[in-house]
Amino acid sequence: MCRASFLALNRGVALLGLVFVALFGASARGDEPRLSISGYDPVAYFTDGKPIQGKAEFESVWRKLRWRFASGEHRDLFIKDPQRYAPQYDGYCAMGVSNEAAAHKDTVDPEAWTIVDGKLYLVHNTYWLEQWREKATEYIKKADKDWQAVADLPDPVILGSPCATSPPSTSVTLRDGGRWLLIGAQVPRDEAGNVVGKLDMRAQIEQVGKNVGQCLKAGGATVNDIMFTVNFVTAPADFEKHADLLPRYFGPPSPESRTVLTPQLSSPDFLLQVEAIVATK
Repeated sequence: MCRASFLALNRGVALLGLVFVALFGASARGDEPRLSISGYDPVAYFTDGKPIQGKAEFESVWRKLRWRFASGEHRDLFIKDPQRYAPQYDGYCAMGVSNEAAAHKDTVDPEAWTIVDGKLYLVHNTYWLEQWREKATEYIKKADKDWQAVADLPDPVILGSPCATSPPSTSVTLRDGGRWLLIGAQVPRDEAGNVVGKLDMRAQIEQVGKNVGQCLKAGGATVNDIMFTVNFVTAPADFEKHADLLPRYFGPPSPESRTVLTPQLSSPDFLLQVEAIVATK
């Protein structure tokens, strides 16, 4: 906190900062700093208690990142006290940063958020947010310790098509120098976008497996590089009936793999979707 004798000076500096952003915001955007948290408003998590998409006309640059806001009022609140409103770890996945030797930067889902002790944390998707919450204190302690080293790692590389776009599939650099391919949820759609195998679990496993395979190829990996999968299924017993297919499409059996009962997926025609964590060179 600033000394009382500097309060008047600080007010002037704050006003000058607002003028600077107004005058030179366009120049900062021209330098192409990364858009943080997909353009969502970090202040809204605190003031509105929910994610709100920011607007391009309300933008500021802080810590070499572009931040967007739903209103000029939110932008001004952020400029006056960015440490209060900015998500921890520059908006990267709080769980990824806490992964010790395998700590890394990864993208986040703006809908996968929580506030702990007045600080905003974002995670890759809502499933991993629930896992993170179970040991939040432990994860935060590890991430706070590791962040200084992780901050200097390269940004995650989004693979794009043919991989899933939401959440994106990414290639990340680990703190220990290795690399992981994080394959976002693959669903039973073919290249034309048609659902394959309605009401047919085996057909959907095969289509999802083919989609995973395409993403592996795009990331320079093979099925044997898969460390584990997270399988979201509407009927676990039916899924297990086709266990003979799993090594072919989802890699060697792993105790880390999980099958999660999910009564409703993103489409009522989907019986499963699969994420994969892959070790690459």
